[in-house]
Amino acid sequence: MISSHYLCFMESFTIICSILGAIASIITILTFRNDHSKKPNEEREFFIAQFQSTRSLSLSVLKKMEEYCKKNNAYDKFIFEDITFSQYIKLLKHSQESDLSEDLLKKTIEFPLTTPMINSMVKSLENQFNELLKVDSWINGKIL
Repeated sequence: MISSHYLCFMESFTIICSILGAIASIITILTFRNDHSKKPNEEREFFIAQFQSTRSLSLSVLKKMEEYCKKNNAYDKFIFEDITFSQYIKLLKHSQESDLSEDLLKKTIEFPLTTPMINSMVKSLENQFNELLKVDSWINGKIL
């Protein structure tokens, strides 16, 4: 026969385990929420800086390219194998309106961004920035 002290101990032990389990679950949920849904300020600020830098470089490349085309009547000449200056200028303008607009930046930073989301967007902006740098260097060589 099981003693009443043992049953009392088991009930207390079960209650304590249930409470500890509930506390551990709450801590896990709060930790996950903070890690994945909190707006990380430092990453957010870096994203904004990268966005603005990419936008600025895109506008600069567009301006230089249009000046080059006007000066050299090069709108219909090929900048790359299958794309003319005119087509590339249209692509840059479309990119600025759809992907690099100030409205898009405002909407994006209002959204509850997580660190992985920010890192993905920054990587995309860095790739775009690097490609724009190549075009900028090339057009600078043509202008000089």
